[in-house]
Order: sequence, then C-alpha cells, then structure tokens
Amino acid sequence: MSWYKVWMVVPGTDGDAENGPCEPQWWNDMVQANDEPTAIATANAKARTDWEDSDGEYPCGRELGEECPVCTDAQMVTDEEYAAWVKQMEDFEPLPFE
Repeated sequence: MSWYKVWMVVPGTDGDAENGPCEPQWWNDMVQANDEPTAIATANAKARTDWEDSDGEYPCGRELGEECPVCTDAQMVTDEEYAAWVKQMEDFEPLPFE
C-alpha cells in the first residue's frame, strides 16, 4: 500500500449568484491505498463518516448545513512527503478566536 494525498472539497461553497464566485472550502488529507481510485473511494468514505458523526465538542458539517465533502483528486506521495505532511500537521497551531 502507498500513501496518497487527496484533495477534499465541500460542494456548494464556491459562491452563489447573489454574492459571486469565491474560493471553495477545501483541504488536503492523506489515505493509504493500493491505487488512485481506491484512495478516492477511501477518502470519500472517511469524509462521509466524519460528516455524519459529531464528537459532541464541535458541530459537524451536516449540523452546520454543509454538504458532505468529496474527494476531487488523489496523488501518490513518497514516504518522505508523507512524513513532512505529518510533521506539518503536528506543528500546526490554530489561530485563537477572541
């Protein structure tokens, strides 16, 4: 199995007729799979589970009225690229909301 970087997008977040187009809500994730189609299917299954479930601390996308995110692309990455992505996620400090 290889690691795949997947691109996730929330449908309907790219603007509307009233407000005009905008950058859609998107992010990257990593999944393990044997090939690109399997990586996309795995990412979509994970997104569906995350969208439907809530840990109680924060509302989930479904509760906020968002559509379920979908995987738009997948690309195989090296072990070094995966390790760099993991380090970046570990070092990430969200901005405090005041």
